[in-house]
Amino acid sequence: MNNIELNKARAVYYGLFSSLFSYINSEDEFSIKNSIELLSQAPIDDNCKIAFEELNIFLQEKAMSGLVEENNQIFFSPSTTFIPVTASFYNEDRDDGQKRVEMTNIVLKSTFRKDSMSFREAEDHVCFIFSFIKNILEQDYSKINNDLVVETFSVVLNSFIDSFIQDVYNHEESDFYKNIAVILKVFIELERALLNIERPTEHKVRKQHDIFHKKKKGFTKKAKRNFDEVTSL
Repeated sequence: MNNIELNKARAVYYGLFSSLFSYINSEDEFSIKNSIELLSQAPIDDNCKIAFEELNIFLQEKAMSGLVEENNQIFFSPSTTFIPVTASFYNEDRDDGQKRVEMTNIVLKSTFRKDSMSFREAEDHVCFIFSFIKNILEQDYSKINNDLVVETFSVVLNSFIDSFIQDVYNHEESDFYKNIAVILKVFIELERALLNIERPTEHKVRKQHDIFHKKKKGFTKKAKRNFDEVTSL
């Protein structure tokens, strides 16, 4: 696979993740389904192959309405475990922190700007970060180590993405998203290898984040695989 083909695939992955971790509207549904069908034809590894198969089974059985419902339960429902979605919250225990400033400064180095009418979340929101990297890749498919992609990944995304993936995987309502977490984990490890970026040392989970993730009563769902063993390397 040459650089152009590789970067086109990377852009599809980033676009898929961007769509899945925000509110899913009717315009997103077609692209999500198409991206999953496309990427499942050439999974990164066997873990991804299994995960994509289970995603397709989920969509066949529950359709997009099932995905939308799970998305709402995981990311928007006040009755389920809270999952932070910004780099600032994972690093500083609050939104609108230093990571938002750092991400904004990176964006200002590019020709890409956030459309506040269609996306009102912060610049360090995980969906915006994924969308930004996707757009940078699409500007020039020939470059693997695009400076803005490397900076965005190393300075912002790398600082919290492992904790975010773990939170999504462990969420009590996670079924479809458990498999997305597997795929995202493998993809992030591949990105680190491509961009020559090391996984950061784990930062201490802050008190407020720990409170939000206190054990829920009556949760009996079991993980289908040993998540810690999932890797592409």
